[in-house]
Amino acid sequence: MAQGPSFWFDTRIYLAVSAALLVVIGFYNHYAAVLGAILLYVLYLYGRERQLERQKALTAYLESMTHHIDQASYYALQNLPLAIAIVDQTGAIHWSNSVLSDWADQEILPGQAIQDIWPEMPLAKMQDQAGMEIVHFGPKHYQIIFKPVVDYHAEQKLMILYITDITSTETVREECLGARPVIAHIQIDNYDDVLKGLSESQRTAIPAEVNQKLVEWVTGLDGYLKKYGEDIYIALFNRQALDAMLAEKFDILDKVRAIRGGNRIPVTLSIGVAADEISIAALGQRARAGLDLALGRGGDQAAVYVEGKVMFYGGKAKAVEKNTRVKARIMAQAIRDIIADADSVLIMGHAGEDFDSLGAALGVARMVRFMGKPVRIVVSQQSIAVSKLSELVDEYAAYSELLITGEQAEAIATAETLLFVVDTHRPEITAAPGLLSRLERVVVIDHHRRSENFIANPLLVYLEPSASSTSELVAELLTYFDDKLDLTRVEATALYAGIILDTKNFAVQTGVRTFDAAAYLRRSGADPALVRRLFRVDMETFKRRAEIINNTDMLPGGVVLATYPRKVKNGQIIAAQVADMLLNIEGVRVSFVIFPADDGVGISARSQGDINVQIVMEQLGGGGHQTVAGAQIKGASIEEVKPKLIGIINNYIRESAPDESHLTARSEKTW
Repeated sequence: MAQGPSFWFDTRIYLAVSAALLVVIGFYNHYAAVLGAILLYVLYLYGRERQLERQKALTAYLESMTHHIDQASYYALQNLPLAIAIVDQTGAIHWSNSVLSDWADQEILPGQAIQDIWPEMPLAKMQDQAGMEIVHFGPKHYQIIFKPVVDYHAEQKLMILYITDITSTETVREECLGARPVIAHIQIDNYDDVLKGLSESQRTAIPAEVNQKLVEWVTGLDGYLKKYGEDIYIALFNRQALDAMLAEKFDILDKVRAIRGGNRIPVTLSIGVAADEISIAALGQRARAGLDLALGRGGDQAAVYVEGKVMFYGGKAKAVEKNTRVKARIMAQAIRDIIADADSVLIMGHAGEDFDSLGAALGVARMVRFMGKPVRIVVSQQSIAVSKLSELVDEYAAYSELLITGEQAEAIATAETLLFVVDTHRPEITAAPGLLSRLERVVVIDHHRRSENFIANPLLVYLEPSASSTSELVAELLTYFDDKLDLTRVEATALYAGIILDTKNFAVQTGVRTFDAAAYLRRSGADPALVRRLFRVDMETFKRRAEIINNTDMLPGGVVLATYPRKVKNGQIIAAQVADMLLNIEGVRVSFVIFPADDGVGISARSQGDINVQIVMEQLGGGGHQTVAGAQIKGASIEEVKPKLIGIINNYIRESAPDESHLTARSEKTW
């Protein structure tokens, strides 16, 4: 074993001790001391020479080892199972190992841009920070770990990239993700209406045709279908099949809608689909909730829960009016029992109340007063409708202090207070959202198609998208609430005004039950002259309407778009009125009015029925009904919203046109 410097140091100590002994010996024998000194000096020279030889050998050994290690390190660096590159902020390559050249199938030269090799390289995300990205370059998948090179003397900032080929693991991962289960609940949402009045052969043939369409659809997607009721199915797919459904936008809805009975009513489906949940139980619950959501929005659509969000497809058919009033009778009795258990009652509608919201609130208030319970109606602001109704009810002492603000309502609310929410089910647009968090007992009465945002845990929900208005629903409830209940002239007129407003004078979304409700209200004292008085506008409002109409553009496809850049009092109501008026233009299918609103922009949308404006408005964060909808976009300008709205409606018309033409071609078969 080679001996190091410590050995030579010890040897010199021994020699020093020996020299000291020779000095002592010199006192007794000079000749022996001289001879010993010569010998000691020779030993010193020999030891020093040997030490120098050993030091040279050690140095040569270390230099040889360093050379071999450098060669091995360089070889390992060049042939690691990952590519390494040092690039600057522009993407120019300053150095790379040979693996990068092998993967790129070309020689990498200093100064060459890495974007020339991989154009999709997300350099913008990597600047001045460390992190990891997974990117896809063609059929390959790569994991890129990036770190900035810390060198304060460098002229430009550099970044080192460690690139690993993870194609094999990503392929397996995608296969596993594609094999994840998906559950769908499917229901024929107008089963009884379609079969009504048909012969026995027709009643058998139509369900068989629907069943055949569904079996072909599910089989084509390698899924499993099970029928567990006359009109209810459950289907199992994998995630890859769901991607195919999304790409085809659930064309099964169009195929089934093409089936018509002898009564010419098209068959429509409602579908709830759930994916990406942590358990089968969660999938089943979410799919069932999706079906309820699709049915609550009027049917003929699919509600798909995927990646933590819900998407809607379809929704082209109008909600079919239900002739049976069994549900209204059951709801009336349930509401009576709930009111009897309450200490007090508060009623509120949506913010910026209209006559439908206020009329329905007055109707519910009549039920509460009949039960002898204290009641107040919560209003958000002094809109035109609220002002006119206030003037009307102030003439009667019985209605004094009936209308209160949200702050006043929160002050008088107790744990036993019952809250009615009418003409909306979205918590964020209610007149006083704070009440929803304070009160646990909430009843929802609404006619709008159900949106994703719904009031949490309501005690009772009466949601009928086929109804013309919430006032119509409340009028029906009043007929079954108690035989002794009589409406006053003001209450009947307010409810009648609500129906008039939402049906546009019985021209839109009007059915048999609508006229029955109107007849009941007329018998109860509703005054058409008083309704006309409620709907009258002042000269200033009339001029504002004319200005908006003058700033209207006619777009292809029967679309009209009006804008009003100036913020005015009651702008939302004026915009809604203009949107209604624009539908009277020949050839107009849908109208939009964009107007300034608090902290952003508002949109009022109206449709003749063939375009679902609810779907259009939902893409801008709004909602509503198939023919009446709106949206509020916070922090936006008219210049930003207008092109976005045009793009959405153009996409909707473009996607709907092939479906409708395809539907016409397929709708020849009628049982």
